[in-house]
Amino acid sequence: MRKVIIYILALLALLAAGCGSQQPQPKELQLCSSMGTKLTEIIADSYSKAAGVKVNISYLPGGTQQERLDYLRKHKFDVWLGGTSEEYFMADEQHILQPYIAKESYKVPAELRNRTGQWTSLYLSYIALLSNKNNLHAYGLYAPETWDELLAPQLKDELAIADFDLGGASFGMITSIWQMRGKAQAMAYAAKLNAQQPVYTKGFGEAVDLVYIGKKTVAVVPLDYALQMEARHRHLFATVVKDANRTMLTGAAMMRSAEHPDEARAFLDYLMSDAGVELLPANGYHYMWHVKKYPYNDGRRELIGNVRVPVDDLSWTSVYKSEIIRQWRGAL
Repeated sequence: MRKVIIYILALLALLAAGCGSQQPQPKELQLCSSMGTKLTEIIADSYSKAAGVKVNISYLPGGTQQERLDYLRKHKFDVWLGGTSEEYFMADEQHILQPYIAKESYKVPAELRNRTGQWTSLYLSYIALLSNKNNLHAYGLYAPETWDELLAPQLKDELAIADFDLGGASFGMITSIWQMRGKAQAMAYAAKLNAQQPVYTKGFGEAVDLVYIGKKTVAVVPLDYALQMEARHRHLFATVVKDANRTMLTGAAMMRSAEHPDEARAFLDYLMSDAGVELLPANGYHYMWHVKKYPYNDGRRELIGNVRVPVDDLSWTSVYKSEIIRQWRGAL
């Protein structure tokens, strides 16, 4: 009898161990981000606490657009956060993404979203000029508000622009001028700007640093970043480019190679939820405008004023990016 009892106890122990091994694994999300470290961590930590999901963060390395897309293809990520509309367009062309329409996407104006769900637009900004007021005063200039004002003789060798290949505000400068003025006038302007001998930096942060310390007078940067710098430093002044601006979208996309597709979809839903909308303003990022609030943001309208913005042709700005840049740089 004793042996029977010992056998039963051993069997129960084995069954208990077997049941324990089948406990659900903790939920995880593999996130690749193009955004800055602080912004990424705010978003990831907030979602992790709200959903009980462990978010593993990787950052997209530098390099050409194709090198970055190849990196995304070779690694197993669930979501790519912080890409631009051109980058997502090319990623979709190369079958790196899989579509998902987030639950609250229908509340976003049609011109600010991808209707087939290849990517989810989240934040928008515009192109701004950040100026060093001390330098402007020394040159007897007002803060520039148009592209033509960058051609002032005093601003020769005084402009800082992030490399066009990085996209963002600097590439937006090219495409907005090209689309608003036409190719002939755009090339004529490019020749004059090239003669100003701007310095091209490895990112807009470096361009801002040069203006901050006074080595350069004006930088081309995203408006949200320019406004933050203006608020922190009295000698810096931000202006919205009025004659040919651009709506710059930042978003997120679900990867075709996603190993945790349910978590990826839930993350995109969270970013488009009311909690996601209020997340960045609650952490001090008041000028990271969420596309969901775009129609109701009177402060944004008052700030940007009457700017001229083209409707981007992504099949042109994305596919022919290298050729557009080549022609612009070569204009004489």
